[in-house]
Amino acid sequence: MNKWLQNDLWLRVVSVALAIMLWGSVTDATLTAPTDGDRTQIRDISVAVKYDKNRFELVEQPQKVVLTLYGDNTVLERLPSTYRVFVDARKVGAGVHSLPVQAEGLPNGITKQIEPKEVEVHLEEKVQKEMMVQAEFVGDVPEGFRVSLPIINPSKVLVRGSESTLDKVTSVKVMINLNKQEQSFNKPLRVQAYGETGVLRHVEVNPETVQVQVPINIPNKEVPLRVEVGKGPPTGYAVEKITTNVDKVAVYGPEDYLEELQVYNGPKLDLSKVKRDQTILMPIPVQDGAIKVEPQQVEIYVKMVRAETKMLREIPIEITGLREGAEAEIISPSGGKLNITLSGAPEQLAKLNNTDIKALVDVSNLPVGTHEVPIQFILPSYVQVVGQPEPKAKCRIR
Repeated sequence: MNKWLQNDLWLRVVSVALAIMLWGSVTDATLTAPTDGDRTQIRDISVAVKYDKNRFELVEQPQKVVLTLYGDNTVLERLPSTYRVFVDARKVGAGVHSLPVQAEGLPNGITKQIEPKEVEVHLEEKVQKEMMVQAEFVGDVPEGFRVSLPIINPSKVLVRGSESTLDKVTSVKVMINLNKQEQSFNKPLRVQAYGETGVLRHVEVNPETVQVQVPINIPNKEVPLRVEVGKGPPTGYAVEKITTNVDKVAVYGPEDYLEELQVYNGPKLDLSKVKRDQTILMPIPVQDGAIKVEPQQVEIYVKMVRAETKMLREIPIEITGLREGAEAEIISPSGGKLNITLSGAPEQLAKLNNTDIKALVDVSNLPVGTHEVPIQFILPSYVQVVGQPEPKAKCRIR
């Protein structure tokens, strides 16, 4: 043993071995992770990407990472939520790049470890193209109203994004919510880019909003206004003439209703207590099928005179409503003719003759046999039949 200790070579070997052991123990102490109590691990952290958003588009989000933090437990337990894990792609161009993952905003004294240390970032250079703005309606206007072609200003916008994203853009639209609107409107609306699957999120549209004017109207037609006498004047009085301050009205309603409309029936006059000239202001009723009428009122002038009477003889009675294959004849009055007394203004009565009067009996839906049927008269305006409250005819159907 003493000889070994006195041997220089042996001493050198032992010294080197001790040095290696000491270095290994120090190195192990340095590289060994802290105890479990001084460590926290956060998984599935999204990695933010810093890049020039004016020039490039991030094609897809980088993979998520695991962040392991070492330090004092009191610090780890109060870790601020403002820290951020990111990669800096501001100095690279378009393409796929493998960049180191960094963290910022961590407290002092905290040691970090990120796995993986690098992630791939795919950037594409932005391009743009001009596209027409289309309008799409949501909902509908009330029945009878009509929406005309909307006016969009500006009518074209710039669509900007990566080339692969712009290839997916099929249209740019504004959505117009009609929501039972009855009046035209003009308002700004947001423009969005659409692909086959719907709205495309990673597309810039400039300008983001456009002014949209939507004309909403109702089809209308101008037709003559008819004012009728609902109740005639008192006995001994007659209407000589009725005039109105408007001859025609604009009727608004569905197109199929307007196509059939030739005359618009206005208010019916009650003259049962009128004995002298009068000017009457009356509302024009909105008849079934119409939405509105303009003007809404009419001024009616009624000229009254003392009534006279006139008899017309042998007015023929016509039969209407006779079904196919049947025959009918008037039994009474005899010969199918009757005499009637008319009351009206003197000037009007003087012009009347038998051809101006029609007497009708309607036998619709009547079976074979003999029936008493009311006689209906078609008379000139403001002329009445007097002396025969409910004239009837007896007719036979075979």
